[in-house]
Amino acid sequence: MKKVKKRYVLALVTAIIGLVLTACTYFATDIYQKHDVALITDQVIQDTLVEKSTDVYDNKDETRKQVLHLKILSGQHRNQTFKTVNYYYPSQLVTQKYRAGQRIFVNIKHNDPAIQTPKRDWVLVLAMTVMVTLMVAVSGKKALGLIASMLLSIGLFYLILHIDIKLNGSHIVLLFAFADIVFSFFSLLLVQGFNQKMLVTWAATLLGIFVSFALCYVIMRLTGESEIKYETGDYATQDPRGIFLAQTLLGILGAVMDEATDIVSSLYELVQTKKDLTAKQLLNSGRTMGQEIMGPLINVLVLIFMSEALPLTIIYLRDNNTLRSTFGFTLSLGVTQSVISAIGIVLTVVFATGCSLVFLEDQKWKEWNKK
Repeated sequence: MKKVKKRYVLALVTAIIGLVLTACTYFATDIYQKHDVALITDQVIQDTLVEKSTDVYDNKDETRKQVLHLKILSGQHRNQTFKTVNYYYPSQLVTQKYRAGQRIFVNIKHNDPAIQTPKRDWVLVLAMTVMVTLMVAVSGKKALGLIASMLLSIGLFYLILHIDIKLNGSHIVLLFAFADIVFSFFSLLLVQGFNQKMLVTWAATLLGIFVSFALCYVIMRLTGESEIKYETGDYATQDPRGIFLAQTLLGILGAVMDEATDIVSSLYELVQTKKDLTAKQLLNSGRTMGQEIMGPLINVLVLIFMSEALPLTIIYLRDNNTLRSTFGFTLSLGVTQSVISAIGIVLTVVFATGCSLVFLEDQKWKEWNKK
């Protein structure tokens, strides 16, 4: 009970610190070098209709004009006021509608402020505060390891990107395959510590990643990679095929490591509590557990992919594109990645259960030594 109270107190302290940081970020003005911070001082923004438009597919939109009064909060124009105009479309696909009292980034040249973007960094800090607070409330001090693992992964990912840029994408698949090995090792090390369970989980994760990727790559080669439209990806600077394969490797890692950790940890506890457990019982338990986990994990992958592709899919369909062409240009790459990750999820049940036999053999060895 005391541990629970300490955990909640620690979560409360974390929330307070996070809210203070959120407020500091919201009111921060002098920490930005590329842009000045401005405040929209209007109580009610003058918003007028400029014109209505209808395209050949009967999609309707409007062009509207906002007259904004700005007070500059940073830079050499601090405390000066300006008047500017913002044109936007209510669909807000490529334009932005601004609100009274909103803080924004501007560039001022020749006394003419050009609006860049809304100031949203405080929203990110607030979201991080909520996430960390919930992690502390659920995991207590273990949340520190989770946060350290996340920060390390971000740092490693940033380093890998810089290496890729220096290599100009020439070995991107090998680079991200190595990144998968490093990411998984340090993530598991920080969360679980260096022990037998961590090594078994790591082995199951790597087997799930590379066996599923190799299997799908062989299938892609045998089929000539037909109907895989690499050119539909948002790639500009490197080989789109290589980046797609690198994306796939990272996608498999996220799904496989989660499942391997759940199965291996559960089977480890089972071996520790049930001394007379047989290999057949362990394998059956792992298979049953995998059957329960596979469905939700695969559904999560599909739903994440669908939500990401939904805006562009709606745009294609509204422009009277057929379902086939819409699928080819907006969904095909994501579906391929989801299928490959789903195969990895299924195979990981086998690898995680098989690797967990190490626990059983180790337990038997300890019992034999006692005798």
